Amino acid sequence: MVKKMDAGDIACSHELSIGDSETGGQLYTRLKFQAALCLNDFISNLIQNQIVFSPQDETQVSFAPTLNRDDGKIDFHKPAETIRNQVRALSPWPGTYCELNGKRLKVFEISVEQKKLAPGELDISSGEILVGTLTQTVRLLEVQLEGKKRSSDRQLLNGIKTEVKLR
Repeated sequence: MVKKMDAGDIACSHELSIGDSETGGQLYTRLKFQAALCLNDFISNLIQNQIVFSPQDETQVSFAPTLNRDDGKIDFHKPAETIRNQVRALSPWPGTYCELNGKRLKVFEISVEQKKLAPGELDISSGEILVGTLTQTVRLLEVQLEGKKRSSDRQLLNGIKTEVKLR
């Protein structure tokens, strides 16, 4: 035991890769099962007196702050891949959002598109919600406008009868 948080030697670990489209919630579920397997291995090694401790590489240690709802605010002046990863990582909680016509628009899924728009610029002319970022354009594929049901961007736009403004 050491006094520092998340420090000291490692008695058991399992490596796990993260899927390209995997969300935080999906990863959490996989990690729960992986932790059970790791605990089973640890207990088995403990009973057989075969635990091998290996030093932790402190250059690989990172601090993960507590998440809050404000972490989900999308800044379209960041690179598209950063925004895509934010949407994936913060699903299901705290979720990601922006504002559409002064109402909160939850964003559940996005894709990176080829069309070129300026950061924060909105284009709905094709019946899709396209928004420019620092590097590329993203499409807000699956969304939920405050007070409405979760839907595709096309379904949402079909139900809006006024001018659409993004903030």
